[in-house]
Parts: sequence; structure tokens; C-alpha cells
Amino acid sequence: MSDDRRMTTDRFFGGVDGRLDNLRTMLEYVGSETPTEVALWEWLRANTAAESDSTIRTYVGFIRSIGLLEREDDRYAVTECAREYVDTGDRRVLFEALTDHVKGFETILQALSRGYRSDEEIQAQLRAYYPGYTLPQAVVGRHLEWLEAIGVIEQHGDHYVPTAFGQEITRESVSGEWLDETASSGGEGTTDGARESEKDSERLSLLREKAEQDATSTVSTSVNTRGVTEYDRSDNVRAYVMERADGECEGCGEPAPFVNRDGDAYLHAHHVLELSAGGPDSPETVIALCPNCHYRVHHGQDWDAYNRELVHTLSAIEDVPVDEILSVE
Repeated sequence: MSDDRRMTTDRFFGGVDGRLDNLRTMLEYVGSETPTEVALWEWLRANTAAESDSTIRTYVGFIRSIGLLEREDDRYAVTECAREYVDTGDRRVLFEALTDHVKGFETILQALSRGYRSDEEIQAQLRAYYPGYTLPQAVVGRHLEWLEAIGVIEQHGDHYVPTAFGQEITRESVSGEWLDETASSGGEGTTDGARESEKDSERLSLLREKAEQDATSTVSTSVNTRGVTEYDRSDNVRAYVMERADGECEGCGEPAPFVNRDGDAYLHAHHVLELSAGGPDSPETVIALCPNCHYRVHHGQDWDAYNRELVHTLSAIEDVPVDEILSVE
């Protein structure tokens, strides 16, 4: 990708939910009629929520800027890219059109894959990677809207998580254009820092190997002297998950509330597939949570939706499809 890509996006009619339907229908109309500007403006007023000429001009101008429309004399025509999208409905075509012409989309997905979930966190990552832009929240919000409309991300409360399609896109799109490791800190890494990072990575890999060896599809139980059922969880799985979390809750992203007497960050190991229902004990199904998030997932009014969000989070962290995590149910 060239460095002359634009940084800002504009919306299209229909909000997040109806945007792709309106866009595809307009492209079908343009492809069949090659309308004049007057005719296209009239069609948009009749078939969408379009009102002012200035909004229509802005929105259509953006669709032109990402290579889906072209203008010849006073008539509009669709590009080869637009024809492919109309014929196939493949959302990858739109994702590629956006990333080929606009900065930031791939950076947002990389930030999400690293656990940055809220508007503010995502905005901070973009600002770190693109220091030459002010990037107010409105700009970031329009990026997020397009990713949500295409089905790459989902919004849960005030957090965003990649969908299964988004995770697939992320795996396919990793390249030199993605967010640098140093971007979040705003500076260049030192040699000592690189060595420490390498050691941490080796330690995490070793712990994961041990966790995989201990992983079980079902957990054996026993009843203690008080008649309470206890589950034989793996210490190695828990050790890996805590090392992976690196002192931060993998649910909300906040630091652990305190350090315990052993010098470890105080976090809980939560099984997203309940052990009492026969769930597994494995790196892909255990997530490190602060006490507040752990209490929320067990007692909160939105516990079920939040637990599903945690499944998506684990899917991104462990690079395992959501369906594969849920397949043991």
C-alpha cells in the first residue's frame, strides 16, 4: 500500500445495519443504467434516507475515492471491483477496497488482536501509529462503523471484538503494513528490551507446551469433607494463562487490582465453558479475569452475552476459531 492513502472515511446511507444493502443496490443501479449525476441523486433520494445534496455528494464521493465508482463526463459507472462485489457479495472485496485507499483499518484489527477493545484504546493505538494526524474520535468511529457494517467486528457494550470473519481477515492480511510492536509506546525498542521480550516469549511458549500436555476435554472431580465438589484443574494451564495475561485482565484490559503476597498479579482463571457442564480445561478455554469481570460473568445481568464476548476474546488471543472453541459443547 502506498503512503498517499487518505486517513478519513465517510459514511453511506443505511447506518451500520443497512449500509451494505444500500451500497450494493446503488452499485447495481449504476451498473445497469450509467446514470447522470441528476438521475443518481434522484435515485438516492427515492431509495435511501438521503436528503441534502451535500450529504449525497460527500457519500458518493467517498465511494468513488475507494475505487467502486468512476465518473465519465456527466455519467457514473461502476469499476471492475464494484462489479465483482455486486456479482459475488464477497465482503473481502469491500475490505480490500477500504484498506487499499484508506489508512487505519488494518491497524485497528491488529490493535483488537492485542486486546485493545474500547474506542479510547483503539484511538490511542491509531494515534501512536499515525502521529502526524490528530485522529479525533469521530474519525475512529467511522472506521469502526465500516468494519462493523462489513461484519469484521462486533460491538458489545462499549467494547469491540473481531468476528470469526474478522479473525480470518486478520490472519490472511498480516504484512509489513501492520502495527509495529513499538507503536503503542511511541518509541523505538532498545536492545535490552528486545532481549527481555525474547525471553518472555520463550517462557510463554514453554508454559503453553506444558499447558497443552495437561489439557483435558473433561475435568475429573472429587467431593471434599464438606460435601463440595472440587474440580481437578491443571496448574500448568493456569500458570500459562496468568503469564499470557501479563498482569492485566483479559476481559476489561485493566491491570490486576493488586499484587498478592507471592508477588503475583491477582487475577482469576475463568473457564468460558463451565466445568460443571463438562467443559474442558485448556489454554483456549481459560481466560484471566479481574474479580469484577469474574463476578460479572457469573452473576451479572448480561453474563451470557459477556461470556460470549470472552469466547471471542480468547479466539483472538489464541488464534483459534470461535467455532472450534465451542465445538466441545
